[in-house]
Amino acid sequence: MGSLFKGFERIEEARDRLSGRSFMAGLFAGRPDFPLLLLPEESPAETEVWESYRPRLETFLTTQVDPDEIERTAKIPDAVLQGLFAIGAFGMKIPKEYGGLGFSYTNYGRALMLIASWSNVLALTVAVPQSIGIAMPVLLFGTEEQKRKYLPLVAREAISAFALTESVTGSDAANVQTDAVLDSGGMAYRLSGEKLWCTNGTIARYITLIARVPARRELCDGRTVWVPVPEGKEAEDRVHTAFILDMDLPGVRVRQRCQFEGCRGIENAYMTFRNVRIPAANVIGDVGRGLKYALTILNVGRAISIPAICLGMAKQAWQPTLDRANDRVTFQRPLAERQTQRMRVGRMAADLFAMEALAFSVWRMADRRDYDVRIESAIAKICCSERTIRFLKDAQTIFGGMGYETADSKRVRGEPAFGIEQLVRDAEMYRIGEGATDILRPFVAREALDPHLERARTYLEEEPIGLRRLVKLGSLAAFYIPWYLRQWIPSPLPSRPEFRHPNVRPKLRFVERASRRLARAMFYSVAWHRQALRDDQGRQNRIESIGEDLAAIAITGLYAEAQRGTAGYVEAWDLADEVFREAKVRVKRQIRALISNRDARSAGLGVKTLGGACPALSAGIIARGLRDYQMPEKDAVGTGEGRKQAAV
Repeated sequence: MGSLFKGFERIEEARDRLSGRSFMAGLFAGRPDFPLLLLPEESPAETEVWESYRPRLETFLTTQVDPDEIERTAKIPDAVLQGLFAIGAFGMKIPKEYGGLGFSYTNYGRALMLIASWSNVLALTVAVPQSIGIAMPVLLFGTEEQKRKYLPLVAREAISAFALTESVTGSDAANVQTDAVLDSGGMAYRLSGEKLWCTNGTIARYITLIARVPARRELCDGRTVWVPVPEGKEAEDRVHTAFILDMDLPGVRVRQRCQFEGCRGIENAYMTFRNVRIPAANVIGDVGRGLKYALTILNVGRAISIPAICLGMAKQAWQPTLDRANDRVTFQRPLAERQTQRMRVGRMAADLFAMEALAFSVWRMADRRDYDVRIESAIAKICCSERTIRFLKDAQTIFGGMGYETADSKRVRGEPAFGIEQLVRDAEMYRIGEGATDILRPFVAREALDPHLERARTYLEEEPIGLRRLVKLGSLAAFYIPWYLRQWIPSPLPSRPEFRHPNVRPKLRFVERASRRLARAMFYSVAWHRQALRDDQGRQNRIESIGEDLAAIAITGLYAEAQRGTAGYVEAWDLADEVFREAKVRVKRQIRALISNRDARSAGLGVKTLGGACPALSAGIIARGLRDYQMPEKDAVGTGEGRKQAAV
């Protein structure tokens, strides 16, 4: 059903159907399975692993890492990277048998959150090799020989990276143009192309690279597989394939270390490949399944790395913000006594609690191998990145002018040198990286609509006529009439003590009711809009937004009860109630807008302005278009042979 989501056709081909338990899948279907949110308590052994490692990591950060120096110089010192290798921080997710620490996802998330609370740039540098560098694809899809050769290296001495994005692709992962062609001897591939925004690319020894391989289909052991063709002759298609690339190979060129608004210490590369010879043994998994592998490993970053880093950044800002609100006096009154700021801080507290509850829940789901967390991962990434930006902007508002000034500038006068402006600049990276919000929302909607899209394939994608139309409509009616009637019948909450708590029960009842309303609204959207739904990102975004808020309500309610029961944290109920209060209003509004909205009017105005219908909006200035800012091609960094390593 890829044609219903325009531009996602290649990604749709690589997509697997949900293969494990998923709370979000049930919620979108109108039948949330609340017991899926009651995950087993962490084992004492896993708790001990973290408690024994945490002091070592914390001591290293506070004694060996100067985050202000990283921001000032835009460089992580080599001594810091080597120190992290020495304490195993680059091998947290690698099993002990291959030289790593063998952490659970939950402990890995805790570690990244701790590092990010000291330096989010350092946390990102540590996360990339383990989330999307060669560690995860080799672990999940590589041969035993590849695991024994490469995993000890990236755990203890060699930084790795992930090369997917190209200048013409952005978030369109399927539109890779880099080629890897099997040579005539069948022993190596010749790689040509380029990659952009490869985090850690300027310092990596190995990268996971996705390229297109000319291949043809063949039948092998009863299944159709892609077989690469020498020199690309008689190929049926160019299929996405994953490789381990040694950055020391001849023909690899790092053309530029990219610079960004924030995250100044990251080593992000624009690189080119000219006739690079990659041994055939360096193919990861099967030819033609590289995009599938890429989508799978990106789930790790979405579920664990990005939420953990965002949580660390928000928690880093929390206490300084409270201190500022309590200490700053305006018009003879502390800022903390003003209702506007009290409301702002209350919302910040609720956001932080929701992010923590959602992140830890998804981490624990990921540790359970019988869960399919692709929807939960995307929602966790969206929720944590978006709320962190709002959280940090609220904190900057409380700091006022001090929030706009750099830490180094404040230090000169003896002011507390807390860099909230840096955190605000850095946070945008996590909204964009590993699946931008505007891409992940349609992705979630696609998964949510999957049962309808599969069942009504013929009805949605073509116009049945005559008897064939009647037969199809009859078949759909036989299923959907009883299905639709069930969506009006409440389902009782499971008879477990966690769900009977007076502060949990009303929240879950609202989620169950709203889930059925959402299921009906999604059904109306599919039935009425059919093919038009593929371009209706307004409705797609609302589907994700409603699911995100309902998940936040359910998870924070149960999380608050767990916090109260195990840690005596009674204030958790105030936080969960605030999450519920705000989310409930949004859910009701978004469900109504899912059925009836004015998106077409706004989009129509956008069409006019994109077509040049409002030139007066540029009047009164020295008008320049985007191309006016482009340097001559001869001066661009990508031309010529360049250097092996771009200048820092």
